[in-house]
Amino acid sequence: MLKQQATEERNRSFFINIIVVMVFVGLMLGFILYLNNNSPDLRRLTLEKLAEGFNTSVHNAHWQWQAEGRPQIVMLVSYANKLGDDNKLVATQRRPIFMSYEGWPKSTQDSAGCEEIWNMVLDVPMEIDGFRVIAEYYQGEKLTGNMQDSVCRYRLSTGPYFEYKLRLGQVLKVKS
Repeated sequence: MLKQQATEERNRSFFINIIVVMVFVGLMLGFILYLNNNSPDLRRLTLEKLAEGFNTSVHNAHWQWQAEGRPQIVMLVSYANKLGDDNKLVATQRRPIFMSYEGWPKSTQDSAGCEEIWNMVLDVPMEIDGFRVIAEYYQGEKLTGNMQDSVCRYRLSTGPYFEYKLRLGQVLKVKS
């Protein structure tokens, strides 16, 4: 009888140990999945920031185009956050931007032209986290039948992208 009780006690102890290990593994797996699913998509966040900067530069160029009497080229100047030694603004960057007759940055109407617009407006490499940003041109007549709807799409190989409507100067938000 003692042997039977000892065997039952060992079996009960063994099953309790198995249950404890299974609960521990389940909690660890749940914790890993929770952390993995809730980590921010850094590429999407970076693309959103670039889209905001693109939008700001496009509108700055438009207002400068208006103020200068609607020239074909405007020189977009960026300034440092602090004043220089002589208490004057310090220009950090100057870049020429070719403007359409409607006052928006323009280039040839193809994917290479969209890449040129990116370089004029943002002046940053077309790369996010080691992945190349792809510039694509979509003709408005093929999209909606209206030439006004031509867009440049800036995207990663998969996932998020944003669009720039060439004729209207609109930067459409990042989409998945």
